[in-house]
Amino acid sequence: MKTTLTKDDLVALLNMVSDEMIASKEQLCELDSVIGDGDLGVTVTLGFNAVKKTLQGAGSQDIQGVLTSCGVAFADNAASTFGALMSTMMIRAGRAVKEKNQIGQAEAIMMIRAAVEGVEYRGKAHIGDKTLLDALVPASQAFDKAAGEGFSLPDCMQAALEAARKGAEETTKLRSKAGRSEWLGDRTIGAKDPGAAAIVVLLEAATSFIKN
Repeated sequence: MKTTLTKDDLVALLNMVSDEMIASKEQLCELDSVIGDGDLGVTVTLGFNAVKKTLQGAGSQDIQGVLTSCGVAFADNAASTFGALMSTMMIRAGRAVKEKNQIGQAEAIMMIRAAVEGVEYRGKAHIGDKTLLDALVPASQAFDKAAGEGFSLPDCMQAALEAARKGAEETTKLRSKAGRSEWLGDRTIGAKDPGAAAIVVLLEAATSFIKN
């Protein structure tokens, strides 16, 4: 288990996350075909392949530099709403730990909060709108709560993951109020939001890395 992450740990974590996100391509495309364009898995694959390539040149970068470079690469190679939001999350998270040389509980909280704020600002959405925020916001809140109760970084990540899973499942009850799926109206009820599902995959990989 890891209680803190160095820059090298972050690079390894991002590589693992990238692999798992790419492996989820078909699952995400299937979910997206119900209430979207059906191409989320393609977007994720393009974006995270670019992230993996970027990480090969991360040797001289600090933590912020790694996250910023990955965010820029994602946006450049996966032009889409999800691509813009994922890019924003990475860049905002990196900015939150400017000049830090390791990531512990306090830094992780700042990164997750910054990611949430970035998505809310860039996407003009809020929790309950049936977007990735319905997984990300509960994850942020659960991590914060667990940290406040004195749990370790791995346990905080596990709490965040469980909250994200629950939040993603709850999106099946929601009507889409943001993005291209909004025009489908009540037809989006009963379908899981693909963006929220993607956040779950991301957190599953990150949690597995930190715990194992």
